[in-house]
Amino acid sequence: MILTEDQQALVDAEESLFAVACPGAGKTRAMVARFLKRTAKENRRGVALISFTNTAVDEVRQRCGDQTEALEAPHFVGTFDAFIHRFIVTPLYVKAYQQKPNYVQSWRDVPSTSFRLRDMGRTKDLEFSWFDFDPDGRAHLNLSRVPRDFGDADAHTMLAERKQEAEANAAYIFGRLLRAGTVSCAAARVLAEFWIGSAEGRAILAPLLRSRFAEVIVDEAQDCGREELRILEFLRDCGVHVVMVGDIDQSIYEFRSATPAAVQEFATSLPGPLELRDNWRSSPAICAFNSALRSGQFVETARGDNSIVQTPVHLIEFSSLDQIVPAALDVAEQYKLTADDLMLLSHAEVHGMKAAGVVSPESVGSSRVLAIASAGLKLRSRETDPKTRRKAVDQVQRAVLAAITVNQRTEHHSFDALCEQAGVEQRWLEAFAVRMAISLDAEGQAKQKFAAEVRDFMKTADWGDVAPPSSSDLGKLFKAPSDGAWTSVASFGNSPMIRFSTVHGVKGMEFPGVVLVLPEKLRVDRITERTVLDDWEGGHDTEARRVLYVAGSRAQELLMCAVHRRHVARVGALLDAKGVPYVRT
Repeated sequence: MILTEDQQALVDAEESLFAVACPGAGKTRAMVARFLKRTAKENRRGVALISFTNTAVDEVRQRCGDQTEALEAPHFVGTFDAFIHRFIVTPLYVKAYQQKPNYVQSWRDVPSTSFRLRDMGRTKDLEFSWFDFDPDGRAHLNLSRVPRDFGDADAHTMLAERKQEAEANAAYIFGRLLRAGTVSCAAARVLAEFWIGSAEGRAILAPLLRSRFAEVIVDEAQDCGREELRILEFLRDCGVHVVMVGDIDQSIYEFRSATPAAVQEFATSLPGPLELRDNWRSSPAICAFNSALRSGQFVETARGDNSIVQTPVHLIEFSSLDQIVPAALDVAEQYKLTADDLMLLSHAEVHGMKAAGVVSPESVGSSRVLAIASAGLKLRSRETDPKTRRKAVDQVQRAVLAAITVNQRTEHHSFDALCEQAGVEQRWLEAFAVRMAISLDAEGQAKQKFAAEVRDFMKTADWGDVAPPSSSDLGKLFKAPSDGAWTSVASFGNSPMIRFSTVHGVKGMEFPGVVLVLPEKLRVDRITERTVLDDWEGGHDTEARRVLYVAGSRAQELLMCAVHRRHVARVGALLDAKGVPYVRT
């Protein structure tokens, strides 16, 4: 493996450090090289390489190749959540509650975390995601997280006036969940921070972590929140080397409590910084676009094969979203790129879907029949990505599990706990869900007929050792959905002319061509009352601005900014001011 001088410096560093890496800097290659070097040297203690997504972790594992000993104990490769669960929360949770915890990805996976107050009228349910929780169980309702569609103005006023009542209900449910052994990833981080902050917790954890790990390498370090930084600080205090690699300008997860300013402050406390400025992914024009959006003075340089590509950024003006794809395909054809080479990106999913010509279906909501119909169409389509397939199968599994556990108390249990309670082996449940979804085809079907086919399938299925649901329960659980929801089924299988995604959905990925959409109605920040263009013009370091940076930096050869005609002059002026080579289409 041949590394650049900067990449090799990351591999060979003897002390803790924060390495700033521009997009396309080859940071994963350098981190894996460091990980393999350090694991080979450590005979007794382990080295951990942690990131924030399973996709990133899978890539690291793949790059380790046949050096499988680096993936075995005492070493660790996994997500930050998995690290927190395994090495911090579980030991102390078992001590406090005399049982092992069942971890869930989100509180949304637990039915009781969606609840109502008395006399709420026609408002939506309250959600745990609107609350912050203290380790002692107290809940704090953050009214800024309550969505506008919760209800009318009177409903929002009512909730503000009944804030203490809502917090008391949430705290009660939170306590019940913890005692039942159900812990979300968010709750695990809260518990970890609490135990690390206590003398008793530190006394227990310090010797365990010090004897287990010599070094922790953190990928995508800009996504660290307060709890992750406390853990890294604790590890450093325990004598564990902390090596962080990231790009503060790619921090776009503040809604998940990422704190880029705090990350930057922590980075300055580590020994000498290291910078990887060579972009081996993108053309000079795209690198200039990246630098124009970056908040600091860091400037990247185009290297590699695309460094000789002289294609400018294309500024595409549109008045309706359906004009974007034809215009983008015309531009791409000039540079011998096809629809398969392009990715259309937007901040809000709805803009990308409309631009790509895909009708947004209604959420399957509580309709189990619609979930099964949707899953079948998605699993049979070659265009469906793995993440969407997993989500579709998960929805069917939950529908089946609901039928099996209909007469059991389930509100405070996680998916894993429900399977254990019902005596269901999860691999069997997944196979059952896939077999049912693929066998039942909703295309061209009337909703009542398809619902009947779902019930018939479950009546005649081979349930093995699992007690099958009764016919009366099936009739209640698998009713035909509404007309509007069923009409949307026809759009599930439609293939767009080009791929589309939210910017958050392609973090860490790259494409020959990117179409970045700026719609007519730009999102207005509730606190600052500014749009992303206001932030860019004013030089404000905000997440909205960083989202544009992440989107543009995914492009290798061609970047097209599809901007509504109301904003195209402003974007053009910004590109001119920043010296970005571009042409207006």
